[in-house]
Amino acid sequence: MVYSDWITEHFEELVKKHGGRYIAVVGEKIVAVGDNPKDVESEALKHYPDKIPSVMKVPTEDDIVCLL
Repeated sequence: MVYSDWITEHFEELVKKHGGRYIAVVGEKIVAVGDNPKDVESEALKHYPDKIPSVMKVPTEDDIVCLL
C-alpha cells in the first residue's frame, strides 16, 4: 500500500481534524499526531519499528484557500 494513496483519499477529513499539525501514517492508519515532525516520526517508530511512516504537515483550510 502506498501511504500517499490513503492520505489523498482522506485529505479533506485530515484537514478538518488535524489541520496545522503533523501526522504520521503507517498503512491506512494515523499512528502519531503532533506539532513537531521529528517527535511525530519518533512516536510512530516506537509503535512500528519495522515500518517507515509517512510524516507530513497537514495544511489548514486557510492554507488551501490561499493556494487557490
